[in-house]
Amino acid sequence: MRNLEGPGKEDNYKGIVRDMPPSPDENAENQLLSRDEILELLNSLLEAERAGARAVSSLSHQCNDTVDKETLHGIAVDEGRFCAMLTHHIVRFDGLPSLRAGEFLEKILALESFDEKLALLDRGQSWVVRKLQGVLPRIGDEKLQGDLLDMLKVHERNIEDAALLRHTR
Repeated sequence: MRNLEGPGKEDNYKGIVRDMPPSPDENAENQLLSRDEILELLNSLLEAERAGARAVSSLSHQCNDTVDKETLHGIAVDEGRFCAMLTHHIVRFDGLPSLRAGEFLEKILALESFDEKLALLDRGQSWVVRKLQGVLPRIGDEKLQGDLLDMLKVHERNIEDAALLRHTR
């Protein structure tokens, strides 16, 4: 992770020393995220995961089919697990975890049909996947990168599981 304190200072999060600032011609998309950018990302994901956990939990209670209910419950558990992981990393980076739930919760609860809610769930999971794919190469902290890679893989699997729910209805 890049040190933001200035040249020659130690980074408290990984012990990496950055002797020189990035050159002006470095592509911003290839630079490691700063601590503030990481905290913004983590809080954004935390709000989305919190909303997702609540929305998927609500959907699971609307199911009559036991298999559908179990699938949705599993997704909700994953979302809750990632809320805990994201909160841990926010605190580890000396940040303050957001207490908000993203707008996704209100949007999914406003829909009438279960199929519409599943379709929106899919779009929400896909947003997380795209977000993680875009930032993973820019995360310099190995532990955080590993946890976010796990989150990416689980969201990809959950998209597949939710797609099966839509096809069996």
